[in-house]
Amino acid sequence: MSDSDALIPLWCDLSHLREGLPDMVAAVVQAPVRGVMVPPDAVPDSALPDRVEVAVLVTEPAQLDKLDPARALTVIAADQATLAAVPHGGRWRRGRWIDVTDAETMQEAVAALGHVDVLLVSFADETNIPLELIVAEAQSQRTTVVKRVHNSVDALVTRGVLQHGPDAMLLRVSTPGEVVRLARELLERRTEQLDLVEAEVTAVRSIGMGMRGCVDTTDLFEPDEGILVGSTSSGGLLVCAEVHYLPYMNLRPFRVNAGAVHSYVWTPAGRTACITDLSAGEQVLAVNTAGRARPVLVGRIKTEMRPLRLIECRIGDSTINTIVQDDWHVRLFDAAGAVTNCTAIAVGDRMLAIAAVPGRHVGIPVSESIKEN
Repeated sequence: MSDSDALIPLWCDLSHLREGLPDMVAAVVQAPVRGVMVPPDAVPDSALPDRVEVAVLVTEPAQLDKLDPARALTVIAADQATLAAVPHGGRWRRGRWIDVTDAETMQEAVAALGHVDVLLVSFADETNIPLELIVAEAQSQRTTVVKRVHNSVDALVTRGVLQHGPDAMLLRVSTPGEVVRLARELLERRTEQLDLVEAEVTAVRSIGMGMRGCVDTTDLFEPDEGILVGSTSSGGLLVCAEVHYLPYMNLRPFRVNAGAVHSYVWTPAGRTACITDLSAGEQVLAVNTAGRARPVLVGRIKTEMRPLRLIECRIGDSTINTIVQDDWHVRLFDAAGAVTNCTAIAVGDRMLAIAAVPGRHVGIPVSESIKEN
């Protein structure tokens, strides 16, 4: 997973500011956003981190003289005449801002696809139909589509257009607090909904010693949250985080004592990862008993030799299993959402699980015939 996968596809528009711009740029750099747009006479003197794209809104050709051709910039022209003055090649990406107010201007935006590096569109009407058309047309083009949004609610709706939305969104912000608040709000709402099912326990037994992995995250789990863990791509069980009472040790609300190191854990966008493949900075899904899933960052993977316990279940015609540390303090959720010690799980019990079509390559679902025992 690249660093950009953990970022919010958001650019912060600072082009309207004339005071306090350095502080605002510093706030943007500290937030998990992908870009910032500044006026042509206020490009930061020092280079920003590579993950932060620096865009400059230019309203007339004369403003281009204020820009350093050696800087990596995205130069957004406000009209066609200014765009014609932006040189090709070099370190600048060429962009065009288009206000879509009717069918004619929408066609102008579509026509720009493939001819500019970045298309920044602002819509006069609340409907997302023009954006849907532009995003659909952009799928076969090299142009990055950025939509101007007005608030975090608008941003969340925009991200759902045609499932993935535009490549990025532009939002005007005026204070550092707005940047921090917006980033937090978008991260908290960036969730998935998983279809959890009941799995009937068909076998439970101790299987001896093996390596198990704890997934320690940089977040805190809620009492009804855990991580989906399974031995096969057919599915897994919901293993609780260490947020429930332990008599002999402090709680570890950032941890899921997930399972044997070979196990799959579910990650964003329908993917899985083996526990041993995970490393600091990558993402897994924190899943609650209602199937709401949110990405959390891995801080470390802690592996140790421990006694292991096999829990085998049936979901319809499929058989899945999860192998966890054989100790009562490792807990899973049953089908009713109740916390259950792994050593108390018995044949006939019903557990909370996820079912999946078998077949994965490096964690990505693939269409192939596969059998896992």
